[in-house]
Amino acid sequence: MLHVFLLRLLLPLGLLLSAQVHANEPVSPCVQYETTDQNRVHIAKVDLHCPGIQIIGTPVKQSSQTTSNFAFPNKTTVAINGAFFDEKSKPQGLNVSNGIRWPGSYDTIHHSFLACTIENRCFIEAPNRKTAHNPAWHTVISGWQTLKNGRYICPRGSQKICHSNARGQHPRTAVGLSNNHRYLYLVVVEGRKTDFQGYTLNQLARLFKKLDVNNALNLDGGGSSTMIINRTRVNELPSRQFFLERNVANHLGIIDTTPH
Repeated sequence: MLHVFLLRLLLPLGLLLSAQVHANEPVSPCVQYETTDQNRVHIAKVDLHCPGIQIIGTPVKQSSQTTSNFAFPNKTTVAINGAFFDEKSKPQGLNVSNGIRWPGSYDTIHHSFLACTIENRCFIEAPNRKTAHNPAWHTVISGWQTLKNGRYICPRGSQKICHSNARGQHPRTAVGLSNNHRYLYLVVVEGRKTDFQGYTLNQLARLFKKLDVNNALNLDGGGSSTMIINRTRVNELPSRQFFLERNVANHLGIIDTTPH
């Protein structure tokens, strides 16, 4: 009876993997999910030309929750963890959710961001820029290193930790925009496992280049890296976390309401 109780306890929290999500096939009319590198790298491809696609972020008053607990009530088709954050669970850089800018949130030359309007016109800010908030942006998620043309870029004047983070093998979360701006890619790389440590950022940048994505953005990674497809976490967490997802400051979600 104990194992039945634990199953009932864990399922609502999205802490278990499920065989219901199959790789390399559509999970909705406008979202394709696939894996690569021995199923350790998870890729969601979103067609931004579909009118049923909605891009959302974490409501400002709902920070510091797991990706599953963001995904379930919002009924997302795909959800990933978002920006790097400080000890008070404040996301770093410019972050906007549902048209509302996070309090005290602004862009710096040490961050770049993905910004999308409510019509799903998206762009990724170039590195070493400082851009004012545009009220037309419906969702903005900030990251750290830029992934461009198969290589990572640390902002000018970055501390050594930027490069050491980039050169180490770690779990990763990233977003990229296809060169024609039609497809948004959400990528999560597993890591810190006995048989798979993760990706360097140059490895991640080369993956995006193979996807015909020359501009991508590294989001918070490590133990935060999580991808939820419908109601299932598809990635394995680092070994020391067992099945426990980490609370993070904010998230990026895709909702596909396109009729089947």
